[in-house]
Amino acid sequence: MNIAVVLAGGVGSRYGGNIPKQYCFIGNKEVISFSINEAKKCASIDKVLVVCDKAYQERISNQYKVEVCDGGESRNLSVDNALEYIKSKYSCDKIIFLDSARPLIKAQYINSCMQKLDEYDCVITTQKIVDSLGRYGELYVNREDYYLIQTPEAFKFDIFCQNFDKNSENTALCQFMPKADKIYQNFGMKQNFKITYQGDLEYISQFLKQ
Repeated sequence: MNIAVVLAGGVGSRYGGNIPKQYCFIGNKEVISFSINEAKKCASIDKVLVVCDKAYQERISNQYKVEVCDGGESRNLSVDNALEYIKSKYSCDKIIFLDSARPLIKAQYINSCMQKLDEYDCVITTQKIVDSLGRYGELYVNREDYYLIQTPEAFKFDIFCQNFDKNSENTALCQFMPKADKIYQNFGMKQNFKITYQGDLEYISQFLKQ
């Protein structure tokens, strides 16, 4: 069984506003609906699990016909809750983590990540750094040595569970994987905007209209 986990437990402290950004709207669509609906379209996905605050669980489950589990106080604790939920109910082969605040995700891209797991242990969404890159105390940094890490991140379930540490301060899930494992950097999703600040919502809304 392959499972898509939509991480929606954040409160959006940088975004501000009265409700978390994933429950705001772009036109007549809730932000979280984009990642949920695209995951549900995927032939490679058997279940969709949304990790969110208890206050939203009943509505999200009923409205989108998905399973839900509790969010944690941090991203890694939310991931741990998802893993424990899955292990208690299913035998999972592959898992992919989606961000509820990245509404431009497409089913085709999710499927491509899952297919790559037939060859790799981990598939991460990556972006080239096109601006100049700085580092405190140094005048020159070669940006070609670096790349940006984004969600989705996909894994062979058992390998990821063996290496994940909920108490770590790692900010990307692929950072838990041993260096010896086969990791694929997927540069195939060029427009993967994330809603972080309030102006981002309007920007993505205009982008989608165009």
